[in-house]
Amino acid sequence: MDRTVRKNILLGLFVLIGLILFIVGIFLVGAKNEMFIKTFPISARFTNATGLKVGSNVRYNGVKVGIVKSVKLINDTMVQVDLQIEENKRGFIHNTAIASIVSDGLMGDKLVNIISGKTEGVPLKNNEYVMVQNPLKTDEMLQTLNKTNDNIRVITDNLKSLTTDIVSGNGAAQSLYKDTVMANNLKKSFSNLDAITNQVLQVSKSLQQVTNKIQNGNGALSEIINDTVLAQNLSQTMDKLKQISDELIKASGSLTKTVEKANSGKGPINMLLSDTTLSANVQQSMINIKKASVGLDENMEALKHNFLTRGYFRKMEKKKRKEEEEK
Repeated sequence: MDRTVRKNILLGLFVLIGLILFIVGIFLVGAKNEMFIKTFPISARFTNATGLKVGSNVRYNGVKVGIVKSVKLINDTMVQVDLQIEENKRGFIHNTAIASIVSDGLMGDKLVNIISGKTEGVPLKNNEYVMVQNPLKTDEMLQTLNKTNDNIRVITDNLKSLTTDIVSGNGAAQSLYKDTVMANNLKKSFSNLDAITNQVLQVSKSLQQVTNKIQNGNGALSEIINDTVLAQNLSQTMDKLKQISDELIKASGSLTKTVEKANSGKGPINMLLSDTTLSANVQQSMINIKKASVGLDENMEALKHNFLTRGYFRKMEKKKRKEEEEK
């Protein structure tokens, strides 16, 4: 075979192999970037997209459904991430779904993971925004962990000092640990506290029962509280009692003054009490008045039977009976 022909054949094979490799490379790159699969665009806005880059995977409940198309800074607190999702997965991604930025494994690359929402929704349309759950800031987590570690170290040091004192027999902790009398006292104290707590609970239950009866309208106390007429009558009774009390106070004052005058020898009461002659005269006058009254009654009875005046008395009796009948 001619040498020139051989060179041309080798050159053709080389070019053919190169084209095949080129086509295979295009298919591989296109498959990775979803270039030959029908997709639809949606977006998500995060406050932090650290580690996320173009071409990162998008997963729905752990299954790959697309890639990250772009990562754009909107302002100083907002980053927009445009996602390219396979068209045949549209029915799974609803408007109630939640997107978050997670790591692929423990130390893997960042990716966008979408989970289904708690409620049923409708599939997202092109260029709509999916709800997001912003990732935790690693720096803040590390700062919190550092503070926690410092606190744990301080607590550990304190526990170490405490256990050292107990073992060596120093300090109040050792006394509490070995003093059986104090332990028994503490035990009794807790028992007393428990008994007091039970009593308080019983009193509370009783108060609750009384309150329930009042609210339900049972018992005399509820009637007094809820009956406005009874409450008004009680108010009026209290006012009258107050008036009677005031009058009794005034009468007591007057009686006190009278007794003081009698004790001091002033006034007619003292004269009646101390003057025996006046007292005898008053007694004799009362006897005479009683006798005169008896005599007057006898005279009136005689007049009723006298033929000259009995007509008048009969007329007066008829008039009195008539008035009583009319009543």
